[in-house]
Amino acid sequence: MRKKGFILLLIGFLLFIVVISNIQNNSLVNYQNQPEKESPQLAGSLEGAENIVITELRRYGNLSGYGLVNIEDKMTILNNNDNPINSIFIGIPIEHSDDLVYFEAMGENKNSLLTERSKIVMHNFEMIIIYFDSPLLPYQTKNIRLLQTFQNLFAYNVFPLGLTEDIDVHHNFTGPVWPILPYRAEGEISAEFRFPATAERVYFERIGSTGNEAEGGRILYDLAKSLSYDYLDPFLENLGEHREIDIIFRDRVLKFSQIEIEEINRDIMISPWGLIKIKEEYLIKNLGYFEQHNLFLNIPANAINIYLFDDLGELSGTLSDLENSNRKKLEINLVQNRATLTPSSVIKFTLTYNLPFEKYFTTNWLQESLQIDLLTTKYDYLGKKQTINILIEGCGNIDYISSPPVAIKQSGGSKIIVYYSDYVAPLENKIVLLTFSIDLFDLLLRPILIILAIAVISSLYVLLMKSSKREEDISLFKKEYLPVNEIREFCSLYEEKNALILEIRKAETEAKRKKLAKKTYKNLLAKNSTKIDQIKNEIMPFKKVLIETSETFGNILKKLDVLDTERISVDDSLNLLETRYKRGRLPSKAAYQKLSDDFFNRRKKIDRTIDRYIQQLRSYLL
Repeated sequence: MRKKGFILLLIGFLLFIVVISNIQNNSLVNYQNQPEKESPQLAGSLEGAENIVITELRRYGNLSGYGLVNIEDKMTILNNNDNPINSIFIGIPIEHSDDLVYFEAMGENKNSLLTERSKIVMHNFEMIIIYFDSPLLPYQTKNIRLLQTFQNLFAYNVFPLGLTEDIDVHHNFTGPVWPILPYRAEGEISAEFRFPATAERVYFERIGSTGNEAEGGRILYDLAKSLSYDYLDPFLENLGEHREIDIIFRDRVLKFSQIEIEEINRDIMISPWGLIKIKEEYLIKNLGYFEQHNLFLNIPANAINIYLFDDLGELSGTLSDLENSNRKKLEINLVQNRATLTPSSVIKFTLTYNLPFEKYFTTNWLQESLQIDLLTTKYDYLGKKQTINILIEGCGNIDYISSPPVAIKQSGGSKIIVYYSDYVAPLENKIVLLTFSIDLFDLLLRPILIILAIAVISSLYVLLMKSSKREEDISLFKKEYLPVNEIREFCSLYEEKNALILEIRKAETEAKRKKLAKKTYKNLLAKNSTKIDQIKNEIMPFKKVLIETSETFGNILKKLDVLDTERISVDDSLNLLETRYKRGRLPSKAAYQKLSDDFFNRRKKIDRTIDRYIQQLRSYLL
């Protein structure tokens, strides 16, 4: 009776835990979103624009070799009106309106400012309204910073190089040299456009007497050094046809190609036990003219347990530090164990890593707060479609989210917060503050059930062992037929074939170093190749017997076939690499030496593995 009562009490306790854990409050209604921003008291207007002066204007443009233009504008605004103003305008050329991927305005404290794409068109420019966080008082100044990312501002001109199949691609950028503002600008006015350090300038347009090329792939425009202009009219009217500039560059070292990330699926998995795991799936397409040997991603500097893989297995990657940044550069090598990303082709892979829990979380009893940039990995490419899922294990109620999600789902004992975005730019950040409460019952239910399951299984095992009778025969020896002669002949022939292959390699090396006559090498090659073909025919009957005798032998022979095929593939790759190097189609001798050394090491590894399997077969003769 006591045993039955204890069992009933245990079952009742488990049912209580299950019922309590399934009583979930509806988080879709329960979480408190951030208060909506109130509309500004004064709408954007050009009234009094003649009394607004830009006293300092600096533009920094980064012309990416992958097809994007990232621009940062810094300006100081002076209000000479007798009344405060709450906003200003900035223009985007109508023909580039659809090419604006990302736009953000920030105040003096790096706080984000409200922006609005109005339907106002002035002088063939679409006007964007930027609202200040506080009114700009009369005769006062305010500093703001604008971040913009454009696509499709490059034209690609392709030129053949002589009679070879190689081509030369010119990246032709056309765009405004300064931001389009309906206000007069005077004082310190400059612009700097930077293209990749490995690229070379082909052409750049000057404005009046300003426009100079500097080190590090930079084109500088400074009105302080201009003899023709010392101020800017509204809408850059005094620049006339120089309102837009052309900068043309090419890169024969890295051979940049237009790269786009077609799809990104990012899972941010959070466990209150102290785990943040990031899993990202990428689908990347090459839209350019050159094949790409490497891809680059920028991951957090404190990331650990980094693993990169695709459907075929692990991918090769190297990490390096980025100066003045809290990120590390991950270089994905597509040459070492994958194929290069050729034009119009795609590649799909997955990246996982962990982040330190204490850097992103604050805890207050059963309530935890998470502040994290949802764009955990940065890149210099355009991300066209992105899905972000935040999976929180043991989550009770979501109390606050700084950025409204698309959906909140329930999956078992976890909540999933979903975000979507159509375009992701390199300059973009998406920092989210999330506060939620922990469901202790749900969090502890799984380990308790696992412990109970282990206890029940262990008890059943002990009972079965006690109730079963001991068998008198402890072990039965099973004799198997071993084809001794076939194993011996197979190993001898295979080792003879390997010896002939090694002799051919040695003769080839001596012929290249001119230590062996070319005619002698050809005779030896023909003689050994004939012997190898003869051995292949002789080995087939023994191979068939071994496969039919045992599955173990069959598996070893299959592995030997795969290694033979892989050895042939490596030899072909070495010959192709040497041919390309002799034709001058590789970027440098160092690259050729590095790749050839990798192939030689791989071939040695294959040879050692083949020898190990042959010795394994010979061990059955003992």
